[in-house]
Amino acid sequence: MAELRKISSDLGDIYISERAIAQICAHVISEQEGLRTPRQARESSGFLGTIAQAVKGDGIEVLKEKDRLIVKMALFAVYGTRIQASAQKAIREVKARVRELAGLDIDDVIIEITGIVRE
Repeated sequence: MAELRKISSDLGDIYISERAIAQICAHVISEQEGLRTPRQARESSGFLGTIAQAVKGDGIEVLKEKDRLIVKMALFAVYGTRIQASAQKAIREVKARVRELAGLDIDDVIIEITGIVRE
């Protein structure tokens, strides 16, 4: 994976990769009420856990297009969740946490709800 950001200091260089950003995003989603990454959904039993098998990893893709940073997430909603409100909150949290931890501004966060899980 290519570097997203290089930070130079007297002691050396620090590179932040897409994978590191994806891991931050996955952690943020794990803290959100009503949304689950495919990995979390796979932990549920039955048919819905089987559907989550189709999505690899955490379902998070970080793209760098020219000067833009885009995060695409394929997530599952917990049955009964107000999906739009939960997704908007997740977008705000992802942008804030990546800015706080990595010093990067995300231009766009795209959330695709790929299924519903029961808890």
